Amino acid sequence: MSTTQNVKGNRKIVVALCESKQYFKIPDGLDLEFETVVSSWQVSWGKLYIDYVNGHKRREIIEFVEEHNYGFKDPDSEIEDAKTDLHNIEYEEDKEE
Repeated sequence: MSTTQNVKGNRKIVVALCESKQYFKIPDGLDLEFETVVSSWQVSWGKLYIDYVNGHKRREIIEFVEEHNYGFKDPDSEIEDAKTDLHNIEYEEDKEE
């Protein structure tokens, strides 16, 4: 497992850096930095776009789960832990039944 793979116990989110912050949940089990699975990803106009390497270029579009102010067209974006002193994003898959 890599340090950027989003799995239970190592949850990651994408944080778009602009005047404000937007938080996007990463699909379960996905590592955005794993180039044999993800060809590219970016945040644009309040959405996370993920292009996959799977023969037919499937694209996934993810809405933000939390926003502070308004995001810009193409903000700088980075992968962070889902739970930090600054934010606490929970994944439905991790809730106890």
